[in-house]
Amino acid sequence: MTTWTLHVPAPLVKPVVKRKTGKVFQRQPFLNSNDRDHWRVTNPIKNGWITNAITAAEEAGLPKGLARVQIDGHIIKPRGGTYDAMNYYPTAKALVDGLTRYGLTIDDSNEYVRGPYLHQGGKGDAGITITITELQEDEE
Repeated sequence: MTTWTLHVPAPLVKPVVKRKTGKVFQRQPFLNSNDRDHWRVTNPIKNGWITNAITAAEEAGLPKGLARVQIDGHIIKPRGGTYDAMNYYPTAKALVDGLTRYGLTIDDSNEYVRGPYLHQGGKGDAGITITITELQEDEE
């Protein structure tokens, strides 16, 4: 089994000025399952994660056209504290979409990708460290 590890930094998120109050609001770069934001708010962030995943894959020299992979992600946040790593699945989905666009696998369906499995990664610059493991085609 071959394994690759790469770090995908969080995209920069522009501050938003609230219309009613005029206050500036800085949204976090992670997409969270508990958020109920409008797609116009989350779409630029999602696209930022996709772009960063493609760039990280190119810089790491990941192979293309793998038959089957498992993806694990360690979420690194700028501040400590406990959290539910699985709430960041929308962020991980954007990363998998980016890796698929890069050409890591043909598709991101269960036939080609197992995971992503998310874990707490500690404190540091916001981002996700991804471990990609090549699986045998018959391996569940």
